Amino acid sequence: MNEVLSNKLNPQVLPHLEIWAWEVPIYLFLGGLAGGLLVITGGMLLLQKGGLFGKKSEEREAFSGMLQIGSILAPVLLGLGMFFLFLDLEYKFHVWRFYTAFVWTSPMSWGSWMLIIFFPLATLQAVIVNERWVGGINLLRNLIQFTKPHLNLIAMINVHMGAGIGVYTGILLSTFYARPIWSSSILGFVFLMSGLSSAAALVMLMAPRREKLMFSKMDMYFISLEGFATTLFIIGGITGSENIRDAMFYLISGPYAPWFWVVFVLGGMIVPLMLETLEAIGRIRFTVLVPLLVLTGSLTLRFIIVYAGQAFPTFA
Repeated sequence: MNEVLSNKLNPQVLPHLEIWAWEVPIYLFLGGLAGGLLVITGGMLLLQKGGLFGKKSEEREAFSGMLQIGSILAPVLLGLGMFFLFLDLEYKFHVWRFYTAFVWTSPMSWGSWMLIIFFPLATLQAVIVNERWVGGINLLRNLIQFTKPHLNLIAMINVHMGAGIGVYTGILLSTFYARPIWSSSILGFVFLMSGLSSAAALVMLMAPRREKLMFSKMDMYFISLEGFATTLFIIGGITGSENIRDAMFYLISGPYAPWFWVVFVLGGMIVPLMLETLEAIGRIRFTVLVPLLVLTGSLTLRFIIVYAGQAFPTFA
């Protein structure tokens, strides 16, 4: 019998096992937030065209204002997220190599090309809905005149593109099978719902008071789906193989458990859902605490998953 001694987990050999530091969770958060904003604003455009919003002039003005701001924030936040991702790269000047080929089996290759497609489509939507502010620029005016008749198609594509970016932030992790905590097919859906919930919370923060309830109800729906997906994520881990089960118990009962249960589950989902329910039935008025809790919980989720996934060994 040959005895093999591995020192790859020896802290004297590899003192830092966390390859992905704080930049990656922030990128995943901002990417999910940008994707959620594009889904919401694209959906708002489609509903507006269908006449489901804006029966009164003041309602149309408020709705249009939130649509304009949300459309601008989507590409801006994704650009900021990509800046943090760029900071994480070891060889920053080799980033262009991602775009010399398309590898259909590589999630990073898919993500790289999706990010490139996201920017022009999201920016085009932002330019069209902010026509009165940028219409004085000849180049943009010509672009608006050419593309505005196809705004419905652009909005529909953007809804799917935003959802794709939101799911990708989870799939990027879930395809790393060597990390038991990440190895879950439901993780992409968890991150998508979290991104949509945080996007609704951000819009809620900026919306006029009379429009906040609409986005609050939207957020209730997303939080409910996020809670359902998180439950499936936990159940899938607990009922999985021994290594995946140990990894899930490490997440929900180990050193990251207080952050997971108190900050994410309780503070980021349960408390906001309760307060939004009370607001919807008229028991309380809107409080800025709700969207802040949702955004904090969403950011915390990314940090927990990324850090715990790297802290738990491949073979316990």
